Amino acid sequence: MTQENKKMTTNNTSESRKVTLSKDTLMPLGLVIALCGAVVWISSQLNNINYKLDMLENKLEDQWTQRDMENWGLRLKMINPSITVPEIDLN
Repeated sequence: MTQENKKMTTNNTSESRKVTLSKDTLMPLGLVIALCGAVVWISSQLNNINYKLDMLENKLEDQWTQRDMENWGLRLKMINPSITVPEIDLN
């Protein structure tokens, strides 16, 4: 192949690779845009679920401890001396 033939084949392939928007490319382009929108929507939904799960975990961590129960029982005794409150076994 000569130099001129190489240049001609290079020019022909580069011209055939030009990207243009036409009726043939609108359908795949719309599909890509819809897919990106779906990914963003699903991501926001998963973030919302993750936030709600974090809030539930925080509420579960705020459970009463042994000390909280003892303090509540002592306050109940002091406020209502007529009520019999069972003693708490610390063992």
